[in-house]
Amino acid sequence: MKNLIIALTLSSGLMACTKPEGPGGSSSIQGKVVGQNINLGRSEIIDLTVTPGQLIEHGDYFIINQPNGANYYFWFNNPTWLSNGDPQLAGRTGVSISFNYSDNDITIVNAVFTALSAHIDGQFNLTKNGDMIQLVSKDNINIPDPDDVTTSFLLDVGQQGEADEMGAQTAITDERVYLIYGEGSNYHESTRTGADGLYLFDQLQNGEYQVYVLSKDLTTGEMTKTILEKVTISDKSQVVDVPTLEIVH
Repeated sequence: MKNLIIALTLSSGLMACTKPEGPGGSSSIQGKVVGQNINLGRSEIIDLTVTPGQLIEHGDYFIINQPNGANYYFWFNNPTWLSNGDPQLAGRTGVSISFNYSDNDITIVNAVFTALSAHIDGQFNLTKNGDMIQLVSKDNINIPDPDDVTTSFLLDVGQQGEADEMGAQTAITDERVYLIYGEGSNYHESTRTGADGLYLFDQLQNGEYQVYVLSKDLTTGEMTKTILEKVTISDKSQVVDVPTLEIVH
């Protein structure tokens, strides 16, 4: 009996000294996180307010510039005048807009909107409200300002355009990396990258895993976009390399 108690005690001591494996094994998952700093720019917004025909002269014109460098002047042509009112500006494309002195501001705004839509719709989104037309550039870029020149119109830059800023891609330090066991949607553990952007999950068993980090959503500017890679551990003591996780921050 005494010998049995001694044997059980020794057995318990050996079991207590054995280091348990991690969540099921001795394999590991490793990888690297790199990122690019992108600061979102903004669209150029131009507000154009027209006036009735009685305030417009034959040959009056205004100018609109475009992000692609194809610049225009829009001039007003009254059919009762025999002379050519085209100002013929060098380096710009001229667009004639027919009008009469009796035209009200709504008639004028419709004529101007039609002319703008036919020539600069590819570079701007156009909307019309009463006697005003708003032009919003489709790209984030600073565009040379428009000018009402000789017209009685009001051309105002409501928002100056600004180009996106894109930095160089570098290793990301102290970035949180998440690990999901299997096909779930909630993470089970996380770690952080070192100074070289490297991370490691160890003491893992055979099975399917998902590794992910969060990246900036360029539509909102928030760190809510998931960059995810799926990997499989199939052997003991296996080291699985995850494809580089590329984020925007």
